[in-house]
Order: sequence, then structure tokens, then C-alpha cells
Amino acid sequence: MRIALVHKRYDRLGGAEGDCYELSHRLAARGHDVRVVVGECRVPVPPGVRVQRVPVVRTGQLAKLLSFAAFAPRVWRALDADAVIGFGRTVGHDLFRASGGCHRRYLARLAAEEGGIAGVVRRLRPYQRALLALERRQYAAGGYRKILTVSARTRDEILATYPHVPPDDVVIVRYGVDVTRFHPSRREREGAAVRRELGIPLEQPVVLCIGTGFRRKGVDHLLAIWGREAPAGAALVVVGDDQHLAAYRRRARAARGLVIFTGPRTDVERMYAAADLFTLPSMFDAFGVVVLEALASGLPAVASRDIGAAEVLTGPLAELVVDDPNDEGALAARLAHGLDPTRRAALGAAARVAAEAASLEGAVGAIEHWCAVVAAERGGGR
Repeated sequence: MRIALVHKRYDRLGGAEGDCYELSHRLAARGHDVRVVVGECRVPVPPGVRVQRVPVVRTGQLAKLLSFAAFAPRVWRALDADAVIGFGRTVGHDLFRASGGCHRRYLARLAAEEGGIAGVVRRLRPYQRALLALERRQYAAGGYRKILTVSARTRDEILATYPHVPPDDVVIVRYGVDVTRFHPSRREREGAAVRRELGIPLEQPVVLCIGTGFRRKGVDHLLAIWGREAPAGAALVVVGDDQHLAAYRRRARAARGLVIFTGPRTDVERMYAAADLFTLPSMFDAFGVVVLEALASGLPAVASRDIGAAEVLTGPLAELVVDDPNDEGALAARLAHGLDPTRRAALGAAARVAAEAASLEGAVGAIEHWCAVVAAERGGGR
């Protein structure tokens, strides 16, 4: 089949970006003619994948958003693809990979947390209004053939927010994880070297958090906890980017425990190798693929129930789920539980088992199936 994948950015960093990248090269490896329709390309293009660039206005967030949404359909229609998968704010493709949840609900959550007029002002900004308008069109009749979401939580949110969408139109295809790239054996090979690079004593426990947009990821609550007392004397390592990164680093220097902000990194598998526990106490995440990466690396994960990946934290791992990410006392208790040396080995083994049940190849196969369904409906399929 000729399969087109559409996203504003071709990259390995980010949930939707990483999903698009992994799907592109793995579908190509299965013999498909894969085209990625993108505004910018930030990574080397894998064998068998061809990049189709979309002309995008480069100045201004709103102009970038609207120009990509306007011009991308012209590019993918010219490809005569058997199936088109959209990963972002574009309308009219066959399969919509709804990996980010509903923006309308996200803004409502922010408004409730901020209080006052701040949430109203945010919603009235032209960029936010454009995002909401595009989202309404994505879920309107004719905006898609099938919606592939990443968690039951996100599916429920879509159906509650847009009740006109038929339930049968929304299918759960969870993210998968590369269980070879992310593996517990890396700890012995690379863990000590990474700790030396970061200036962390070999004997000190390490809690790792990875994400972009620190406020939504719950980093403020982690800083507050480390500002009082580091759980089990652990160091906190935060990997990722934020527009206020410099301010977060200043706050880290005032913490009682060791807190390190590394900035964005492409070698995240090495970061997992240096850690003892992972955490993602997000106020919301449609999934949170970094949780799967941590589990595959043999790290138990303390996560908010408000993220899709909490659905895979079952058995003994369920003890690490935090019902309310704003409850810093409960979060600190879960972190201490995950760092308990008498529990760590059993939790780590359970983490790896959970990850192996969520293989990346399984997720690719499920999306390949839906591409074939679309191609058959069209009477195509190369």
C-alpha cells in the first residue's frame, strides 16, 4: 500500500512525533510505500520513507498552524495514497490518530486550575480559537473515516466532548514500545557512566521524569516535594524542554535535595539506565509513551491516574498510581514506595512484563490493518 503520514514536524521527540516516526520506518520495513507529509524534517529519513514537504508560513505560531492545515491536504491528495493518517491539526484524512486528547477539555482543565479570568483570556486568544475550530472540524462528519485513539480514557473523552461521533468510529490502538532499545540490561552497561556525567553519586537513588511542558507534566509538584525533603534521599532528574527552563533551573538550586534539569536529549534510553524510578504526575496526558519506555527499561513508574498509560499499570504496579496529581503528600508517598529497596526488584520485573505486552510491532500491525480496511473501501491497495 501507499501510506501517507501527516504531521507538521518529522521528529523522534514528542509523543505524536515519535509515533509518526516509528510507524513510518516500520511500515516501510514491511514493504509499504511510505510518504511523510510534513512542514519540517528534523531527523534523518529512514530507508524506504519519502518526505513530501508542505509550504508553511514560518513566522508566527498561528500562521504556521493555519498554513499547514490549509496546504497539507493538497500535498497528500496529489500522492494518490491508499490510506492517509493524520497525527495533528489537519482535516480530511482517512485515519485520525487522536494521540493528544481533546483540546477543548484541556483548556477547561487549565481554566479550572488557574481560576479567575486567566482561563477565559487564554481561550479567547486567536491561536487557541484556531485550534478549537480545527478540532471541531476534525470530529465533524466527513472529517475522518476512523479515529484511532491511544487509550480508553481518551476514547471516552472524545465521545463525551463530541457526542455526535458514533462510538464505533473510535478505536483504541495504544502506543507500543521498542523493547530492544529500552531494556533493563542498559543499566549495567551505561548507568554508572550517565550518573558520572550528571554528577550523581552511584549509591544515590534517582527519580526520573521526562516530558515537555513542565507544568502540565506535574514538575512543579515534584519541585515542591524536593524543596521540602527528597523521598528516600533521591536525586530528581528532569529531561525535556520548557519555555521557562531557566526559571525551573533556578528553582532547582533552592531545593533541599539534588534536582537536575538536563534539557532535551535524544539519548533518553541512557537516562532510564541511570534511574531507579520513573514518574509522570501529569495533570493530563492522552497516553504518556515515556511510561512504557520506563517500564521496558525495568523501571516502575509513579503516574497520575489522569494519563492514558495508567491503564497498563496493573497488578503490583497499580500501587504506584496517584489518584490526584495535585496531592503532593500522596505523590511523595508513592515515590517513597517505589524507591523501597525491598520492593524495587519485584516492581522492576513487573514493569518489564507489562512493557513486553505492549510491543511496538503489535501497535504497527493494528494500524496497518486499518490502512488495509481503508484501501479496500477505496478499491485500492498496492
